[in-house]
Amino acid sequence: MEQPLNGPKPVMSKASRAFTLVELIAVIAIISLLIALLLPALRIARLNSQWAASQNNMRQVGTLMQGYTSDNRDTVLPSQFDHRPPLLYKGAMRAPTKLTPDSALFVPPPIGLPLVGTWADILHSTANLGTFMMPLLDGNGDTVLDGNGEPMPGTYNYRHDSPDRVVYREYGGFEKNILRSSIPMDHPHNWQDPATEATPWGTGAGAREVDHPGYFAANNFFTARPPTGQLARYWPSSQIRFPSASIYLIDSRAGETIDPLPDPWMGSDRTLCQVDFRNPGGSCIILCLDGHVQTEVRWDKIEDLQGGYYTAPTQPPAPLPNDPDPRGLRVSNLDRSDNPGP
Repeated sequence: MEQPLNGPKPVMSKASRAFTLVELIAVIAIISLLIALLLPALRIARLNSQWAASQNNMRQVGTLMQGYTSDNRDTVLPSQFDHRPPLLYKGAMRAPTKLTPDSALFVPPPIGLPLVGTWADILHSTANLGTFMMPLLDGNGDTVLDGNGEPMPGTYNYRHDSPDRVVYREYGGFEKNILRSSIPMDHPHNWQDPATEATPWGTGAGAREVDHPGYFAANNFFTARPPTGQLARYWPSSQIRFPSASIYLIDSRAGETIDPLPDPWMGSDRTLCQVDFRNPGGSCIILCLDGHVQTEVRWDKIEDLQGGYYTAPTQPPAPLPNDPDPRGLRVSNLDRSDNPGP
């Protein structure tokens, strides 16, 4: 039978058309370009988030500092302390530990002497920031596991000490500790020396602390460690001339304290500077004695922060023609009696 002329025409099947090699390469190139554009934005967002978290940590430290001052007769939280006899004070900061160096198993001592410590040890203890039992380590410093693959408990208890390098090496989760930055260190002060310890016990954090949470360092103007043959000195807050401009805590790549001397604050000289400009835009965060937190971009020398008078009141260095105006922050010579000037 003949098909009518005006009837439906039979449908012809067509083979599916595949991507050509050129089209596939073009798609891959577009995806790669989008990823390249997206990654910097994601990195910036991550850094900004860490920056905000670090500022929040520092604000919490400021709140704890003010609580310490209120509970201790207006005393500024010391940057360092020495509770060893004969000047034995109350408190259990920097506890002793048992050592068995001749055994195949040993417990590492805390970094720093027992009864000698820093502001971080004081706050960790007095604010009850947590208890952590160090696991048992073998002769190579590796965690010893029991029959179930769980870490065996050691004998050192981080109840009265701020967690240090040994803890961060074993447990990266301590990055949430408010006594440290949320941004990890990528270039510690003595990164070429793997055996160096952080200040104040050594000469600056070394290669073993790469990727550990960055330090907050206290201005060692507030140290309570007594000179030989003298009594410890604790600063009343009423003795500080400019609390809102006096730097107490700052981002550091060296450790938990920073001396109020020119070299550690020489921002343009990376080999000397102990400040870590780790935040977005090459900036650092600062906690002043009144409890407020602010961000500062890199400076060249300590006089850029406080001017020559506060660096050397008796013989201030002459400013150079292109020196910027001081930023109004104070690092050294903070005592009211030592500062009759502006």
